[in-house]
Amino acid sequence: MTASNEQQQQTAFCLKEIKNSKALIITLAAGFPKLRAAYGKYKGTGLKREYDSLVDLQKAVKRLLEEFPALILQLDEYGDSELSKTAERLYGVLKKYNYLGTPDYSKLCMALESFTNRLPAADHNINTAKLARLMNRARMGYFPTDLSHVEMLKDAIVFPEESVNLIDPCCGEGLALQAFAKGANAKTYGIEIDEVRGEEAQKRILRVGYGSFFHSRISLHSFQGLWLNPPYLSVPSEHGNKRLEKAFLADSLRLLQIGGIMVYIVPYYRVTPDVCRVLCENFTDLRVHKFIGKEYERFKQVAVIGRRIERCEAEKQAKKLSEYMLGADKLPLITDLPKECYEMPAATKTVELFKGAVFNVNELADQLKKSHSTLRLFEERTLETRERRPLLPLNLSQVGLVGASGMMNGLIECEVPHIIKGRIVKEKKTKIGIEDEKGKTAVREITSNRLIFNVLTPTGLKSLG
Repeated sequence: MTASNEQQQQTAFCLKEIKNSKALIITLAAGFPKLRAAYGKYKGTGLKREYDSLVDLQKAVKRLLEEFPALILQLDEYGDSELSKTAERLYGVLKKYNYLGTPDYSKLCMALESFTNRLPAADHNINTAKLARLMNRARMGYFPTDLSHVEMLKDAIVFPEESVNLIDPCCGEGLALQAFAKGANAKTYGIEIDEVRGEEAQKRILRVGYGSFFHSRISLHSFQGLWLNPPYLSVPSEHGNKRLEKAFLADSLRLLQIGGIMVYIVPYYRVTPDVCRVLCENFTDLRVHKFIGKEYERFKQVAVIGRRIERCEAEKQAKKLSEYMLGADKLPLITDLPKECYEMPAATKTVELFKGAVFNVNELADQLKKSHSTLRLFEERTLETRERRPLLPLNLSQVGLVGASGMMNGLIECEVPHIIKGRIVKEKKTKIGIEDEKGKTAVREITSNRLIFNVLTPTGLKSLG
């Protein structure tokens, strides 16, 4: 796939999300008057229909309120800050609206209709300037982290004196992980899908696996630090397109031991409600700080830092974090991140398994060095050095087999020292049969093996057949 096609794919994915949200809001707005009328009809009757109508109305309201946080971030990614702020203001009104006490929903429906009319509806309605800006962001999803920002993030973490294992599931050229591990007693591991970048990473990282992270084999719960700056891409899946930011987060957190520290770097508009849920269910002490200067202007990146915990239900925390991510202007800067506010635990076990999805000659060579398997090929066997004695005396046939194998060759120390060497000689014999009734003679050629021992004695060479 060309870079241009990749960019178009990302653009299409972003717009598809916006269009899906638009369609849902239109559907909900159209159904609100009927749901409110049904509730008004049965209100106070005590009938089951009163309860059912109330539940139906509450479900529709809940679905509407759940859709807006994601839509606001989608509009931020699209690049329409004005429309995003409009969505944020409307969301604030929707949260405070008296759905049960207001019998007439006409103003509510008009507000929703006016808002959805401003959302992108078709390709010809898309602002070309925003489209160009969006496409310019998608450079195959590869955005190396600025090293000055790496240093600021590192200052927030206290590394133990003992050894730690650090991993970057999409390490690029290894610069970020190298800077993050500098000065610490750390063993660094990285996975890189691009072979050229992977070769560069080999110069800076202890172990580098090639190929897709999702098809790599890595020991779970073996790492104390996770540096994660995933590709900002969407890819096809069985259930439609999926965002790699979330996929990398969900798959890589399993590598962290409980208590391990994660640094997760993504554009703030990709910390969506579903990502917030993953974060809050698996991490505590979460902090979000946005990048500064040109780095933030270019990519709108934030760093999410947290401590790994056993998975738990965290619906309230996820909702709170999702609300917190709305309005990036309110997010604290990375320069405001307190120093040494996270303590990284020491390694409790070694990384037993680390294999990339693609065969890597350099990795194989490293493994062979560590395994000493090549040395074993040439080491002298115990069986070859010790005296070999059969459990029972050999019969004549067994003596022949041993002699033919060469195991009897060499110097024989005895009263008359001698040197012996066995060899096999092929012999051919012709056998003529008896004539049959028609006067024909049968002739057969027989090939056999004959064992000969050449024995060198003080008195000369002898051959024994």
